[in-house]
Amino acid sequence: MPEEFLLPAIVAIIGGLGASAVRLPPLVGFLGAGFVLSAMGFEHIPGVGELGEVGVAILLFTIGLHLDISTLTKVRIVGTAVGHAALNIVVYAVILAGLSFLPFALFAGTGIAAFLLIGLASSFSSTVFVMALLEDSGRIRSRVGQIAVGVLVLQDIFAVVFLVLASGKTPQPWAYLLLLLPLIRPVVRQLPDRVYRMELLVLAGVTIAIGAYALFELAGLSGTFGALVMGLVLAGHPIAGRLFKGLTSVRELLLVGFFIEIGLGGVPDLGGFIAAGILLALLPLKALMFVGVLYKVGMSRRTSVLTAGALANYSEFGLIVATLAASRGMLDSSWVQVMALAVAGSFVLSAIASLKMDLFFERLVEMLPARDPSRLAAGERPLEIGGVDAIILGMGRVGAGAYKQLTEKYGLTVAGIEHDEDRVRDMRARGYIVFQGDATDPELWARMRASQHEPRLLVLAMPDHDANLGALNILRAQGSTMVTAAIAKYNFKTQQLSDFGVDASVNLYSGAGTELADVAFRAMVECESCHFNSEDD
Repeated sequence: MPEEFLLPAIVAIIGGLGASAVRLPPLVGFLGAGFVLSAMGFEHIPGVGELGEVGVAILLFTIGLHLDISTLTKVRIVGTAVGHAALNIVVYAVILAGLSFLPFALFAGTGIAAFLLIGLASSFSSTVFVMALLEDSGRIRSRVGQIAVGVLVLQDIFAVVFLVLASGKTPQPWAYLLLLLPLIRPVVRQLPDRVYRMELLVLAGVTIAIGAYALFELAGLSGTFGALVMGLVLAGHPIAGRLFKGLTSVRELLLVGFFIEIGLGGVPDLGGFIAAGILLALLPLKALMFVGVLYKVGMSRRTSVLTAGALANYSEFGLIVATLAASRGMLDSSWVQVMALAVAGSFVLSAIASLKMDLFFERLVEMLPARDPSRLAAGERPLEIGGVDAIILGMGRVGAGAYKQLTEKYGLTVAGIEHDEDRVRDMRARGYIVFQGDATDPELWARMRASQHEPRLLVLAMPDHDANLGALNILRAQGSTMVTAAIAKYNFKTQQLSDFGVDASVNLYSGAGTELADVAFRAMVECESCHFNSEDD
């Protein structure tokens, strides 16, 4: 390894280990490593900035791989992103303008246009940090995760629009042809899936992300936005899921360079620290604005608070906006260091808050006034499961077979949970009791209510083994006492389910839904019999 990389790598490792030791995300340690290296005299590390850019490009590419374009057009996401951005810009500008009357040298001579720019830069939330936070908390597939990711993508689009307008660069005439890229999605989704080797998948994914980045840069547009668009084009193809998994470790490694690069910007003077402290003190207000906007679009108290908590930080895009504004003379250059410190500080504060996230945010939820269920969005209203004997997670072929067997042969009242909205509508039309939702979403289970007896049996029939384990983890954490039965494709996974505490498990090829239902019912009867006998003793 070249000498100029060795010391930064060692400092980054120490920073990451130190952050992990105090239960903070390693990225906080990488930021700290950047500040330490800056204090040691490092102003630039060759190649680190470029590696960081590639990491951000791959991050947005992987976001696109898992993103449904239709979600970006939903009122709750568009309304939240646009409403919060407008509110944040105005509120921050007014507060900072008011502070300009105090004897702060940094605020002196700063006009309202500059304060509006700071409000814009402060309105963005960190895509990198929020994605890591959602993945660590297991909420990436939840409604909270869907809204947060949708808002982040729209914020990235807002930033790209500003960068294009403020940079003074005119997109190339042929750049408008890039608008046709989403139109090739149906063709891409029909292409054969012939790549199975992981090293080829990783190489192909990195090449596609960098190629899209370069293409959009040549067109005079944002390269990172191009990587996101290309991810959206590939979304839905069978290879997308494997690409996402294969690129995860590569993405995390390259993003180390991104965080170190932020820290290398150094720290401001005392006045800059005061200004950064003011921005950090405004973070609760930023979160409160998110809560208000989410309330307005029909989200529940819990979803509003958890989503606002995830988005209550400052973004690397805000730093980019501030840098460009300073280079164009629209903002004093000292604000760039202030934003860098505020971004880093917001990561630290958010990471500390996330350690007690569930307890802290649950108390905040209780402090908010109760909402009328009729005013909530359809997917936010309480689910009544009282009187249901069994719940089946996943209403595909196996789940539907288990549902039919439990109702017709054993006379149980059964309800299914399915994430596919079209399948839910079809099954409801055929007389099934089915709720739409993601079984791995903690908020789904938090919305369930039982006015009568609670379900006694849980059948895990989702084709994704990890999803079954994830749902089981959530229910175990909530103290569920339901008898559990699950299905798996391979014997070693069946054994893993048993070791995990599942009461009954079946190999997928041993009879599918009907066999699963029979085994589940026998397990429920046996467990209830054991419980009854223990009470007699």
